[in-house]
Amino acid sequence: MYHSVQNGVTQYVGITNNLAVRAAQHLATKGINIQPLMQGLTRTDARAVEQALIEIHGLGKNGGTLLNKINSISSKNPAYGSQLQRGYDLLKSIGY
Repeated sequence: MYHSVQNGVTQYVGITNNLAVRAAQHLATKGINIQPLMQGLTRTDARAVEQALIEIHGLGKNGGTLLNKINSISSKNPAYGSQLQRGYDLLKSIGY
């Protein structure tokens, strides 16, 4: 789980298995620097955290600060509510 923060504003959140490769890709394509946020998460937990961060910061197309284009978990997914809460709980565990 990684994020990009510029001037105190979160501008991108994502999931990767290889931070160094992903960082190079983002720098080359978007001109942003990413930093690790959480490690050792299952894919399900990482998606939950990513969606929680999307809810907190908002997608740019909806007036938020994120460059992300889509949600990590569809609001139509029956498990959306419980997964979102899991994401919030995991973020809270690191003081976010």
